[in-house]
Amino acid sequence: MPPEEPPLVERDGALAALVAALARPPAVVAVEGEPGAGKTRLLREALDDRALAGRARLCGQARPTLSSCSLAPVIEALATANRPPVRRPGALTGVLRAVLPDLAGVLPPAPPPLEDPHLVRHRLVRAVAELLAALGPTILVLEDVQWADDGTIELLRMIGARPPPDLAVAVTGTPPAVLTGPGPAAVRIRLAPLSVPGAGRLAAALLGGPRAALPRDLAETLYERNGGVPSAVCEDVRLLRRRGVLRPADGAWALAPDREAVLVPSAVGAEILGRVRRLGATGGAALEAAAVLAGSAETELVGRVAGMDAERTCDVLAEAARHGLLRDHGPDGGIVRFRHELARLAVLEAIPGYRRRRLHAIAARELTRTGRGALAVRAVDHHRRAGDVRAWVESAEAAAERAAADGSFEAAHACLRDVLQAGAVAEDRRTELAIKLGWAASGGVDPGGTTADLLAAALEGGTASPAQRAELLLLHAWSSRDPGAAADGLRAALRGLAGRPDLRAIALALLAMPNGLPQRDLRTQVAYLSRARAALARTTDPMAHAVVSTTTARLLLAIGSPVGGPAAEALPLRRARPEVDRQLIRGLLDLAETALHLGHYARGLELVDRGRRLAAEVRSRTYDRRLRAVALRARWTMGDLEADEQAGVLADVARVRDPLHARLLAAEVGTGQGRLDQARRTLREVAEEACAIGELAIAARAVAELNRVALTKEHRHAGHALARRVLDELGRGRLWLYAAPLLPFAPLDLVRPVLPRYRDALNGLDAPLARAALAFAEARMLERHGDASAGYRRARRAYAALPEPRLAAHACAGEVRAQLAAGRTPDADLLRQAWGTFTGLGVVWDAERLKPLMRAAGLPVPHRRGRPGYGDQLSPREREVVALAASGHTNRDIAANLFLSDRTVKFHLANAMRKLQVSSRRQLREALDTAGPGQRDHTCRCARCGRQLVNPQ
Repeated sequence: MPPEEPPLVERDGALAALVAALARPPAVVAVEGEPGAGKTRLLREALDDRALAGRARLCGQARPTLSSCSLAPVIEALATANRPPVRRPGALTGVLRAVLPDLAGVLPPAPPPLEDPHLVRHRLVRAVAELLAALGPTILVLEDVQWADDGTIELLRMIGARPPPDLAVAVTGTPPAVLTGPGPAAVRIRLAPLSVPGAGRLAAALLGGPRAALPRDLAETLYERNGGVPSAVCEDVRLLRRRGVLRPADGAWALAPDREAVLVPSAVGAEILGRVRRLGATGGAALEAAAVLAGSAETELVGRVAGMDAERTCDVLAEAARHGLLRDHGPDGGIVRFRHELARLAVLEAIPGYRRRRLHAIAARELTRTGRGALAVRAVDHHRRAGDVRAWVESAEAAAERAAADGSFEAAHACLRDVLQAGAVAEDRRTELAIKLGWAASGGVDPGGTTADLLAAALEGGTASPAQRAELLLLHAWSSRDPGAAADGLRAALRGLAGRPDLRAIALALLAMPNGLPQRDLRTQVAYLSRARAALARTTDPMAHAVVSTTTARLLLAIGSPVGGPAAEALPLRRARPEVDRQLIRGLLDLAETALHLGHYARGLELVDRGRRLAAEVRSRTYDRRLRAVALRARWTMGDLEADEQAGVLADVARVRDPLHARLLAAEVGTGQGRLDQARRTLREVAEEACAIGELAIAARAVAELNRVALTKEHRHAGHALARRVLDELGRGRLWLYAAPLLPFAPLDLVRPVLPRYRDALNGLDAPLARAALAFAEARMLERHGDASAGYRRARRAYAALPEPRLAAHACAGEVRAQLAAGRTPDADLLRQAWGTFTGLGVVWDAERLKPLMRAAGLPVPHRRGRPGYGDQLSPREREVVALAASGHTNRDIAANLFLSDRTVKFHLANAMRKLQVSSRRQLREALDTAGPGQRDHTCRCARCGRQLVNPQ
């Protein structure tokens, strides 16, 4: 790919209507749509339909250069006639001898000439109509009739009023339609732009591999560029792929992060500029102003930048909308928006450089004059593009202050970041602007991780006063992604903050965070919190009070204190300053994450809901993604995430670098669906990143899942090493509550020595997940030496009360396993309950692993409904077997890992080697390495293929 002929998308109804109309003459069909909508392609597909076989096809096209030639497209069409008329043409058709010499043999003699030009044209039109009627079953196709001459229009109206019985006419053009009245045989077909999903399907078909569909956000981004116009979609996608901007990444298509800002297909640009030229100089000037202003292009501003009055501006823009260059926004005007982004970019690129800089300077001046904060922020970029560095810096600082006061911290951060990165700030102002940048970020807004680097550069500049240096150290630590450096920076900042109790309280509160900074113990954190509260008593600063109060509630909740929940509920709903509101939102988010770590899932959802309500109230979107990720995590854990939402989680994480919470959730969803290879990679990455930054609760969950799906010796070794690392860190910090996810699945040789300390740590604490995990771990320890069924029963009930149905189902399986080991009759209802939970929640991999236990208990094993064929492609089970064989495992090892018989392993291996055309295990690894994206990460045998498992009864 790309293919020579892209598929027709969202045109089935139009194609069927066109074929049906042409198949039942007489008919006059007008196919309308903007340039590139696919009118010609639709006609071509219709003419190839079998329903229209046996009819003569006459095709002509109107052109601007022939608009003065009467009936030019019709004469062109008649000249292609390759069979004589079925009826004798009337005497009037003799006037066509001069323009249709190839038909002179079948035409009557020419009539006497006329002097009146109107009568000449009318006679010519009537003659063409009579000739068309004499041709018999015929389809006349006239394209681009918006350029047609008056004679052609008159002919079409004549045919529409009195259509010949065997003639079907199809015309294409841009609106307005050429047909003035409905007529007895008139049919209108309007080709609208593709929808976002439709444009995405067309783009995916052009791209091919690695996935059958584009991620939703990528489809939306491309749609903003090309507007869903099929020809623009095709040209745009091909150009982006050819330039490497659109590329496969992790099994899906994605846009390169460093993509060029302006990239317009030449064919699309030429067509757009052709329409612009038809508007004249005034129209072109208005569109240039709109292209420069982009999202700020209000009608009045466009007029000011273009240098024309309001009335003239409205007239010109209305004419541009009629030419399909602008969107129609109704009578109220609003923002002037191009039909699609490619149109704006084409106009922008056509402006000479010197004129473009002048337009940017005018735009900056006019935006600033409005006195509106959002437009003043946009003026900053226009100053930069105009090349006025001094005005750029001054406007950036003023706009940042205004944006921060309005709560638009992302905009404030962007203004300051750009001028600091460009080195446009004088040395004596750099420190001051860097401090403002740090407060705009304040631990939350830092796209690309640039804040810490810019603050570090300000610290190295040597112009900061001692007080400024201490503030810079605090802000640098708050935004740093290096937890060790952050802790050192906070301690260094404390030495210079003796006279600033507000900043001192914040620094001490950050050191008291229950996670996020590694290698600290609980006692140290509590001590830091006590010092923070003492400093807080000396200040009334609302930001300091917000940071300390949220940290206090979080630490109390994290250590399992019974007063942690009330402390979280006592947080204020809103404060007067936007930065304080933002801190409260982050505090609620952190509290929600902590509640999930302890098993307070309902409380976590309540805290997320509070954070979302506050964010909506103050119009802040800084933490939207994290709030959503935590809510999805809670619902997934509680068994309340539908299948389509699970697919959405995987799609979201595939396209962006999501927070650790979201990536971990995607890996857990993937393991349930059998996507083990990709899930293991993600789990390992998340575990290592979380350990590095001190997020031990997240690390514990990732390592627990990694150990749960460890099938090979290599996997088990990696899981063992990470589990030891996490348990050591938790023990060093006395944060045993966060070990709860590990105990059910970590290797027993690691669980055994920590279990007494873990049990002692739970005394008097509010930590329901930790207590359920304790019961599960104790049952695991007892399983080898006695009857563990009672322990698994306690764990099952504890997990069900949270609720955490997946772990409750694992406890069910453990209880049955213990019953069998003790020689007792297994409880079949427990296995049915576990099976129903796994299959009902979509974790079919766990359901598959339950089958051997069901066989051992004497239960009927569920079967599949149907068995799909895989042809020459490896089946999911064959890929599992091949992956293990290629890594050096024997057939017996593979059988043990996958719960298969040796004979079944041999069968799958032989089929796989035949399909891969290899003859030895040594060649398997190379064969796997050449497999395309998506070939090695799917091990589930039913989730991807859509097959269902029958629930045992």
